[in-house]
Amino acid sequence: MVRTAFVVASLVLACAPISSAQTVVGGTVGTSRQSEGASDIPYLGPPLGGNTVSAIGLIDFRFKRNTTIGVEASTSGALVGNQTQRAGTASNAFESRHRDSVFSGTFKFGRSFGSRVHAAAVAGGGLAWRRTARAGTTQSIFPPSSRQPFSDTVSDLVPAYSLGGDVGVRLTDRLGVIAIGRWHRLRDDDLASGGVVKRGISSTIVRFGAGATFRF
Repeated sequence: MVRTAFVVASLVLACAPISSAQTVVGGTVGTSRQSEGASDIPYLGPPLGGNTVSAIGLIDFRFKRNTTIGVEASTSGALVGNQTQRAGTASNAFESRHRDSVFSGTFKFGRSFGSRVHAAAVAGGGLAWRRTARAGTTQSIFPPSSRQPFSDTVSDLVPAYSLGGDVGVRLTDRLGVIAIGRWHRLRDDDLASGGVVKRGISSTIVRFGAGATFRF
């Protein structure tokens, strides 16, 4: 995966100087959908999932007539929910706040419809940063016991790949609008070293957004 990321970055840097007139920078805001993961009560549960606000930023460089290569960052607001956890002789109850951010090199194959509309299929690969912050209380399962403040952060950097599509409309020679759909798959089985569920959150993410592009 490190070698793949290096190759993608090298291609982007190599093409940028000769394609400056075809460089497109854009950003969108929309929605992100992530299903609940596995439940592992009493060790961890219930699972988390739901909809949040998404944001996607992109830079594309013209590669050949119908293709571009580029880089992309996809993130969202936090998924929030209450969970309980059994950890050794302790019982924890907390609020979890989880966010997945995906950073990819992309390859796009597209087609123009007239002089202003362009649609493209997208494939990409890179890394995803998974971060779950927990804050609540903990107590021993053996009496006598009292609840004490508890906080913990679970974070991982995992491989990820993406599929999707773009539809853009050019308003002027430089300014345009774009609609984006992305399906991200994170290579994470959501299991800790002991085989128990780590977060209870799906490793598949679907995001849609609309925004603007600038060409220079």
